[in-house]
Amino acid sequence: MAKKHSSFKRSYREDYLRELEVPGMGQHIFQSFKMIVLEWKIFLPLVVIMTAVTVLVLGFLDISSMKDVAVGTVVTIIILILWLTTIFVIRHKMAGNKVGLRDTLYNAMTPLISSFIVLALAVIQAIPIMLLIVAYSSALETKFLETPFYAFLFLVFAGLMILLTSYLWSGTLMALVAVSAPGLYPFEAIKTTNELMMGRRIRFVLRIIALFIVLLLIWAITIWPMAVFVGESPVTSVVLTIVGCFSVMYIATYLYLYYRWMLKFDTKKEKNGKKRSRKKN
Repeated sequence: MAKKHSSFKRSYREDYLRELEVPGMGQHIFQSFKMIVLEWKIFLPLVVIMTAVTVLVLGFLDISSMKDVAVGTVVTIIILILWLTTIFVIRHKMAGNKVGLRDTLYNAMTPLISSFIVLALAVIQAIPIMLLIVAYSSALETKFLETPFYAFLFLVFAGLMILLTSYLWSGTLMALVAVSAPGLYPFEAIKTTNELMMGRRIRFVLRIIALFIVLLLIWAITIWPMAVFVGESPVTSVVLTIVGCFSVMYIATYLYLYYRWMLKFDTKKEKNGKKRSRKKN
């Protein structure tokens, strides 16, 4: 049986093995699309509503003196609404329950405050990336990167900051999924998902890279032609908002499926371990 890992103490690989049997990346990507398509009667009206709200509210905030802060707040709230409603629908779909759009909008918002707390932690954990952005801006202004040796040092620094943020975010991203469950408090969700991710972070990062590539292709296929042939226009803004809403829904579905697969594998493994112990006794 695997030993529990402790921070600042060396864990030997042979003492701490975290097996994980989940569907491959291709199936993961396809199944995430399939889950959204199968529930189009809920997701399509939801995208229409969120797009209309986004366009109207952001258009109104255009005349606001605190435009940047207001826009950031509105976008964050809309993303969380899409995130929670998507996970709510997928959870009930996988449980064999039927839900409508009205029930989804009313019931999915319960963990909104808990999600804000986890999101705030994610922002704090993004400090290394923020430092990297500031350092890059300063390096451009001072022409620091024109010297090959200094450019190499900055590349190493950038790699370390990205690696650190990825390590911190791996558990927090899953906590944003876990905290949507009824009755689960934010710090409890963070603790649970960090334990779930121990020994599995590299595989999770590879899944995130695959997700990033899929989203990049979606945006390139939909937005690039609009930018080239239409340019900046209200139509382009609406299409951009629709693709953004779909991206949030796809990320939520993708991560929720992976979270459920990990939980299912660990639960099954724990049950098998208990059965073996009983047989031995």
